[in-house]
Amino acid sequence: MTVTRSRIVPAILVPAAVFQSVIFGGAYGTGREIAEFVSRHGPWGGMLSLAVICAGFGTVLALSFELARVFRLYDYRNFLKRLIGSAWWLYELLFLVALLLVLAVNSFAAGSIIESQFGIPQLLGIGILFVAVVLLNFFGRKLLEGSMSFWMIALTAVLVVFCAMTLTLDGDAIGEAFAGSSMTGNWMVSGLQYTLYNVAVVPVLLYCARGIESRSEAIVGGFVAGAMGAFPALVFHFTFMAGYPRVLDEALPTYWMIGQLGVPWLMGAYVVVLFGMIIQTMAGLLHGLNERMDAWFMEQRGRLCGRRAHGIIAAAVLIVSLLLSRFGITDLVAKGYGNLAWGYLLVFVLPLLTIGAYRLAKAYSVAPGVRPT
Repeated sequence: MTVTRSRIVPAILVPAAVFQSVIFGGAYGTGREIAEFVSRHGPWGGMLSLAVICAGFGTVLALSFELARVFRLYDYRNFLKRLIGSAWWLYELLFLVALLLVLAVNSFAAGSIIESQFGIPQLLGIGILFVAVVLLNFFGRKLLEGSMSFWMIALTAVLVVFCAMTLTLDGDAIGEAFAGSSMTGNWMVSGLQYTLYNVAVVPVLLYCARGIESRSEAIVGGFVAGAMGAFPALVFHFTFMAGYPRVLDEALPTYWMIGQLGVPWLMGAYVVVLFGMIIQTMAGLLHGLNERMDAWFMEQRGRLCGRRAHGIIAAAVLIVSLLLSRFGITDLVAKGYGNLAWGYLLVFVLPLLTIGAYRLAKAYSVAPGVRPT
C-alpha cells in the first residue's frame, strides 16, 4: 500500500488539513473538551481514550473516502442517498441544526478571544471573521484547501513549541503524573463519544477527497487525516499532565496551561492560530453546504451555483446563525447537542460501517479496481 510523492498533497495533505481545520474550532479551542473526554481518565487512561479516538477517526474517514471515490459522491446529499436512501434528509436536518449552533458559538467565541487578547472590539472581530469566511467560500475549494493547509502547518508549529516548552519547564511534573497515575472512569466510552461528536461532519467534508484516485490513497489518506485530527488532543492531554489534576477544574484548560508557562508571545501566537482555525472551521462547513447546493443545481439546471451564489449562501447562513443566537437558540440547541451525536450514529456511522462496507465489497466483486456504474 503506497502513495507516490506526487500524490502526497492531493491525497494526504489536503484531506488531513481539511479534517483538522474543520473540527479544531469546535473540538479543541479551549481544551475543555479534552479535559472532559480524555484527561479526566488520568494520564494513561487518557492515552487509551486517544487511541480509540484516533482509530475511530481513521476508520470512518478511510471508509468514507473510499465510498466517495468508488461512487464519485463528493456532496453529503448524494453520499447519504447512496448510504441510507430516501432517509438522507435526516442527516441534513441534523447537520443544519448543528451548523447554526457551531457558527453562532464560534462567531462570538472568536470575537471574544480577539477582544480579550488584543483589545480589538468584539463586533470588529466578528466582522473580520465574517468577511474572511464569505471570501473563502466565494473564491472556492482550491483557495479554501490552500488556506487550511497553511493553518494546519501554523497550528502544528505552535503546538510543537507549546509541547517543547512545557517539557522543558515542567517535564518532571509530567513524568510524575504518568508514573503515579491510575485510570479512572470508562475511557473507551469517552473515546467513542468524542469520536462520534466529531466524525459527524465527515460527509460534509467529502469535497476534500476529490484528489484521491485509488483505494490505497483513500485508506492512507483517511488514517493520516484521522491521526492529524487527533494530534492536537494528544498535545493537549500530554501538556495538561503538568498541571494534573488541577487542570481538570479549569474552565479554559489550554489558556490556563499556556499562562502557567509565563510566555506572553506564545499565548498571542496561540490566539492568532485559534482565530484562524475558527475561520477554517466555519468556512469548511459552509463550503460543504455549497457543494451540496452545486450538486442539486447540476441535477435540476445543468449548471453549478457559481461564486456569487456561494458567497451569498455563506453570508446568509452566517447572518441567520448570529441573529438566532441573540434569541437564545444557542442555549436551547446546546442542551440537546449530545442527542444530535446519537442521531449521527444512527443515520451515518452505523450505515457507513454496515451498508457502506457492503456496497464497497459488492462493487469490488463486480469490477475490481473499476468504478461501478
